[in-house]
Amino acid sequence: MSFTDFLASLGQYLPAVAKPTQKPNLSQKLMWSIIAVVIYLVMASVPLYGVTSSSILGNFLQEEVIFASTAGTLAQLGIGPIITAGLIMQILVGSKLLNIDLNTEESKAKFTEAQKGLAFLFILVESFLFGYVLTRGGSSAGSPLDLGLIVAGQLVLATFIILLLDEMIQKGWGLGSGVSLFILAGVMKIIFWYMFGVVTVSSQDLPVGFFPNLISILVSHGNVLSIVVNTTKVFEPDLVGLITTISLIILIVYLTSINIQIPVTSQKLRGIRRTIPLNFLYVSSIPVIFVSVLGADIQLFSSMASYVSPSVSGILSAIESAFIYPPANIPHSVYAVVLDPLGAVEYSIVFIVLGILFGLVWVEVAGLDPATQAKNLVEAGIEIPGMRSNTKIIEGLLAKYIYPLAFFSSVIVSVIAVGATILGVYGTGVGILLAVTIAMQYYSLLAYERSLEMYPLLKRIVGE
Repeated sequence: MSFTDFLASLGQYLPAVAKPTQKPNLSQKLMWSIIAVVIYLVMASVPLYGVTSSSILGNFLQEEVIFASTAGTLAQLGIGPIITAGLIMQILVGSKLLNIDLNTEESKAKFTEAQKGLAFLFILVESFLFGYVLTRGGSSAGSPLDLGLIVAGQLVLATFIILLLDEMIQKGWGLGSGVSLFILAGVMKIIFWYMFGVVTVSSQDLPVGFFPNLISILVSHGNVLSIVVNTTKVFEPDLVGLITTISLIILIVYLTSINIQIPVTSQKLRGIRRTIPLNFLYVSSIPVIFVSVLGADIQLFSSMASYVSPSVSGILSAIESAFIYPPANIPHSVYAVVLDPLGAVEYSIVFIVLGILFGLVWVEVAGLDPATQAKNLVEAGIEIPGMRSNTKIIEGLLAKYIYPLAFFSSVIVSVIAVGATILGVYGTGVGILLAVTIAMQYYSLLAYERSLEMYPLLKRIVGE
């Protein structure tokens, strides 16, 4: 039995959510999506039993955004195991290290089950590591071993529930995917707190919000300029951050709407011409996700290894120092840049370079490269006017568009993520990128579902 077969078998034995026997309407999908988000937010607010605030590992904003996690709560792991398993499986299949043909329903089902099995393994490993680390540093009562098992059990159960919520939504009960919904909900929570939070939450690096702080300064006749550009605390929201947040949302919406149109014709419909759009942000937010996940995972396992093996911790710390700027020191505001300008430059260079590399690699392993796209066009009977229906010829033409788009879109999203974070954007630059792109996807999805309900004939045309 291969490792893929083992993972697929494990995924099949795990509890699963059944597909709906009858396709839910839009109202029902919205209801189940809202229920899933509410359950996630409740878990993100319920503290872990047996863990004191002094033993909580720092949960930095970058990690909280990417993993939709909240330190010291049932959502301590968030969607981290799901995302990590998904990225690993996609890379292994895209690089042909795993021989799975995703064009058949049987192979797709096997891939999904294997991904679920791998996510569960990550849940087990991370839960018991967290259980050991969180109770070693300090506990409320009982022996560290017993409390470690109790904490690990809570994390396994809670994170598996999050996995089932994602599975429920993806199988048709809700809209889109649970991973996207939870990331969007997490980013919106951070943005809301940065704007309207009335207390400081030190364990999650959540400060007093901009507007309560502004009201307090006006009432006490304080220095209003201090809130225009924060010069007191690294994580304190200011007016520059608020303006940057609004401007960044508008910019991302604009860039996402830009497409490069390639004229094509169909062998079946001669004489009818259309275009295939290539999004200007060809790699979307994938590069910044990869960089953030890599940095967060290295930092996380480095912190955990310090409790288990000093030698392993030293190796991970060396890798972190050499290639990944520590999440704890990411410059989240102009004030942080003033305090450590060299560190901000180092962080920017490393993040952008890694973002470009990951963007180019992702194009090759995710089937977005010119060769794969040309093959798909030929198999679909699509031709480019004035050119023979030859894979190599079409590949050469697509390469003139795809590789420059992949490079420049990787540069753009990386620079946006870095620049926005340095300017103190609410929810970090990576968070805004993810939130806006996810929100736009849901807008299109809602419009599509609404059109199907208004015009039932469309269901037959699209095969619904």
